Amino acid sequence: MNLTQTLTALGIDDKQAAVYLASLELGTATVGEVAKKANIKRTSVYNFLPEMKTQGLISEIKKGRTSLIIPSDPQILIARAQENLKNVKSALPELLGLFNLPAHKPKVKFYEGVEGIKTAYQDILDMGETIYGFSDYEKMFALMPTDYLWTFPAGRVEKKIKFYCIAQDGPMGQQVKQKDKTQLRETRLVKTDFETEINIYGNKVAMMSFRRPGAAVIIEDSAIAKTLKSVWKAWWDKIKTTH
Repeated sequence: MNLTQTLTALGIDDKQAAVYLASLELGTATVGEVAKKANIKRTSVYNFLPEMKTQGLISEIKKGRTSLIIPSDPQILIARAQENLKNVKSALPELLGLFNLPAHKPKVKFYEGVEGIKTAYQDILDMGETIYGFSDYEKMFALMPTDYLWTFPAGRVEKKIKFYCIAQDGPMGQQVKQKDKTQLRETRLVKTDFETEINIYGNKVAMMSFRRPGAAVIIEDSAIAKTLKSVWKAWWDKIKTTH
């Protein structure tokens, strides 16, 4: 791999790569000198100089009426590569989810941390289907921001998404149940210890772990969703007759 290929692998346009390499060889030089060295039309160089400055590849100074190009230290390329790697790692869970697409395999997406859990909740809203869930509000409120948990149901209400919830009986569970009418929810409390939340909606199942730092998994598979909904319904019907 030559130097131009190395730069383009970092997402730098091939003409910009040529200009950057030319400016490295020349040091401080005029646009015309760099264009000649890079074998690129001077008018073309002027067109993408602003983008190169934005990327931190070069800087430009004025000397009288003449513009001089100053190349940035090549060490910036290491920072650029590290940023690219960081972006790939951030996107990896979603990429792995897409990787599950072939051969009728369930699609699985994994999210980390509080923000990841919020992403999973947003998917539930985007789906717009009735939700059937198991919730542990005691653990949920211990991890998630309180203001977010009290305002999130407004999104369901706005989209008219009903939530049927089997929840652990505790102080927070009772507080949530008191808001059922205004938050388009029906909660039935049970004496158990879920420690997680499982939401079944359409052909998806979202599972949230509230053990720090928190995590969420979304499984898209109609068979899994149907099976868990049957388990949920058996609990729901039993609670109805005993409470």
